[in-house]
Amino acid sequence: MFSNFFSGLNFSGTISQSVKRIGQYSRYAFDENEIDFKTRFITSAAAIVLNIWFSTCRVKIVGKDIHDLYIAGDDKVVGATWHRGAIFLVWFFRKARPMIMFSKSSDGALLAEFARKIGIIPIRGSSSRGGAAALYGMKKYLTRPGNRKAATVLDGPKGPACVAKKGMLVLARETGVPLLPIIVSAYPAITFKKTWDKTMVPLPFSRVTIIYREPIQIPEVTTDKELEYKRCEVENTLNGMMRDADSDAGYSLPC
Repeated sequence: MFSNFFSGLNFSGTISQSVKRIGQYSRYAFDENEIDFKTRFITSAAAIVLNIWFSTCRVKIVGKDIHDLYIAGDDKVVGATWHRGAIFLVWFFRKARPMIMFSKSSDGALLAEFARKIGIIPIRGSSSRGGAAALYGMKKYLTRPGNRKAATVLDGPKGPACVAKKGMLVLARETGVPLLPIIVSAYPAITFKKTWDKTMVPLPFSRVTIIYREPIQIPEVTTDKELEYKRCEVENTLNGMMRDADSDAGYSLPC
């Protein structure tokens, strides 16, 4: 669903160096002119349907003080979550207008256009096309003045599920913006059991639990070993949060 191109890039250097290694980019943005009529129609309909659908859900926030400061408030943040619950979270965070990365595949085009229609700022890239430039665009976005937030899934685009990649940690390190662990669960919910991440979508009127943990600061000067330690910390934190959210919402993976 959401592309996490970071696993295909070499992060031994800085983000700017990664861009230089694959070429020069003066600007990297989402081009609405690339979207055809069929895609616009599908995403417009999806935006209307899912807005009505998700608006019926009863949302419980665990860590509301964190939500108020970093999501509803003006503090900058890099959101980090798992692919499993990303569809609902894209909708839930629409009013915060975060920048979220989507792949340059045809599926990515659908998701990016849907996200744009509900208020998200999409940026497109993958490990094979435009990845370093997209990351550089997120860095530039976060370092400008104002209330700015960015996010993506840490285990995309194709897993393994619930195993964190380092890309967003590098972004947090180079911008000085804290990494915020976020997890969602719901019951009752649709589970797409054949997908690699067991994608979960809350049903109408379901109970939804969203959990935040304290933001994690990535030191500016970090060795590869220290960055790996932080990656494991983030991964373990998200997996513990997922167990807590599933328990609170009453969700369990269908057999």
